[in-house]
Amino acid sequence: MNDPAGPENFPLNCWYVVATSDEVGRSLLARQALGRRLLLFRTGDGRAAVLDDRCPHRAAPLSMGTLEGDRVVCAYHGFTYAPDGQCVRVPSQRHVPYGAQVRSYPVLERPPFVWVWPGNPARSRGTEPPDLPALREPGWTVLGGAREMAVNYLLLHDNALDRTHFPYVHPHRIHRGYVQDPPPLRIEVSETTVSYSRTFTPAPLIGWQHDATGLPADTEYVQRETGTFVSPALHVDEMDIIGPDQRVYQGVFIRAFTPVDAARTLIIWRGARNYAPGDESVTARLREVYDGTMTEDQPLLEAIQATTGGAVGYQVSAAADAAAIRAYQIVEALLAEEKGWAYPRRRD
Repeated sequence: MNDPAGPENFPLNCWYVVATSDEVGRSLLARQALGRRLLLFRTGDGRAAVLDDRCPHRAAPLSMGTLEGDRVVCAYHGFTYAPDGQCVRVPSQRHVPYGAQVRSYPVLERPPFVWVWPGNPARSRGTEPPDLPALREPGWTVLGGAREMAVNYLLLHDNALDRTHFPYVHPHRIHRGYVQDPPPLRIEVSETTVSYSRTFTPAPLIGWQHDATGLPADTEYVQRETGTFVSPALHVDEMDIIGPDQRVYQGVFIRAFTPVDAARTLIIWRGARNYAPGDESVTARLREVYDGTMTEDQPLLEAIQATTGGAVGYQVSAAADAAAIRAYQIVEALLAEEKGWAYPRRRD
């Protein structure tokens, strides 16, 4: 399996989560993401704006400056920029120098996420970030957090699409169906997405599932599991437990993978459930599950990153790797399209 080329192997013509809505306000927020330094703030009418965090005059970080109205004032010489990045004032002279502007980025806010398009702005027109109904529809209780890992984002997608590591890395978090005759994964692919799904034969709940749902621990339940590589920026997992009255207890785990650079990724995550609304004890239990799972994965993934330098690929493949391999192929095709290569690209 070949590694998509380039030290920063993420497509630019894609929507990425750069922050959460509650992080962006009427102050200047610096964020290292997508191989660059970004500046985020909110205008007086509530719109989120994203600029390069670099004054073109002497390269001072604009995040060290001030926000006056909707204008960003550089702390070094007072060059002042509108939300679209145009320089509108230079205190030391009457006229603004030709070409004095900061790059601005297309932004779409779909709470709780602020999405940015780092590629060709024209390619963003008419597109939307992925829809996440569990984060916007009534009847769902949502929790979330963020963490950074010293891992290339594709290794995180590989991990998310791989269920066969659970009995070894997360043995205390899985039910019997993972190890006793686990059903085969059904893989579905489109031009830009790949998903797996499977339905387990009835089995008792694992401890955290019983704690969260309140279902009896001495009963066996059918469970359905799906996972989707939605885009290079997003992975979504779903787990359904079918209750004795056929009620479906749904859990959704959403992870936005935003490359910081070639060797680091910002993970902004949300978990949503359609049961135990507002129950803080259930929220705390599920937070431990989500955080704990990522904490258990992190040292292994960072060790793989250190061993391989972030190169994603296989010396040996198993049948269960089919979804991850397809995700790599999707990314490679997107990169090839951006660079004007034929796909698959010839390698010397």
